[in-house]
Amino acid sequence: MLLTLGKLLAKSYGLLLTMAVGGLVCANLFGFGTFLVHEITSDSQHAPSTEPFRWWMHCGWIVGVGLALVGAVIQKRASIKKSVDKQAEHQDEPEERTTKETGNGKTVGKRSSLFSSIAFFGFAGGFLGLMLGGSLLLFWFSIAYSPFTPAGWAASISVEQRHKTGSGQRKDAMTTKNPVALYAFGIPIALGVTTGALIGGIGAAMGKVEDG
Repeated sequence: MLLTLGKLLAKSYGLLLTMAVGGLVCANLFGFGTFLVHEITSDSQHAPSTEPFRWWMHCGWIVGVGLALVGAVIQKRASIKKSVDKQAEHQDEPEERTTKETGNGKTVGKRSSLFSSIAFFGFAGGFLGLMLGGSLLLFWFSIAYSPFTPAGWAASISVEQRHKTGSGQRKDAMTTKNPVALYAFGIPIALGVTTGALIGGIGAAMGKVEDG
């Protein structure tokens, strides 16, 4: 039951992440296209209004989310059809009896020390928190371009050129100083490190953590 629920949650989160990426990419494409059209067709020396750009970016976000959702539905149908075909092929084949060997041997490992257990589980929890925080930050960047958030969210996003480590090349990177984005990225990391360290410490104190 829990395994099935976990798989369902993972698939749902993956679908939402795919939709967020689609919305973010299409919003930027629509906004960049609107900027190019304005630069080509406009003769005015004044700064253009941000409303047309915002409107087209909202449209791009909706289109990107819709395309990602349609693609996910098509892929799901194709996988279901493929699994049904495989089941039909297995039903036509004769059943083969297989014997499984069961081993009664049980190895006992050395108990892990308290500090090594805290360090390992803290690092593992921090890594998982980093993955979750990165995905939540991606969600925030995508939702900031949607028509359902305050205009200040998208206005706080800027594109900066940063040097790649080990090379003299520059790479464009999206940055923001919005506190919601910073909390969405930082809180999961802090919680992951803290929770992992607590689990490792309690497990080592109770003798439940062993070295391989």
